[in-house]
Amino acid sequence: MNMRNQRGGGGQPGDGRVVEQIVAGINSLKRLADLPVDRLVKYAEDMGRHLVQINLKTNQIRKFLDAVKKLEAVKTAGAGGSGREFFDRDGVKLLKPKLAYAAGRQSEVKPLMRLLDPCIDRVETKEDFKQFARLVESIVAYHRFYGGRD
Repeated sequence: MNMRNQRGGGGQPGDGRVVEQIVAGINSLKRLADLPVDRLVKYAEDMGRHLVQINLKTNQIRKFLDAVKKLEAVKTAGAGGSGREFFDRDGVKLLKPKLAYAAGRQSEVKPLMRLLDPCIDRVETKEDFKQFARLVESIVAYHRFYGGRD
């Protein structure tokens, strides 16, 4: 058994549990906006640590965050200056093929895809999207904190 498995991280067999536990929590929600902030932070920390342990590079996760941030920018710009927020639900749903492409290219992205797919499925409103963006941003932050590198 290597050091990563002894710590409860690294290597595929034990790591699926971290992702599966988080996914089970996400699947228990009707809407992503119902995810309490304390659970969001816990999920993000656990996932960020896990992604470091499986050697996911910062640039791989950062590209996805950039796509989320672009949707966030469109959210306000798309309202046409009317003062209302625009919500691009289709744009959010199209994040799934972006993740699939990244996971197809590099297997280290697959756990992130397993987590974020059910999250994307629960994004129906701008409040859900706000919580989704917070989750992705928090995962990136904890990934960096736990030593994620390019």
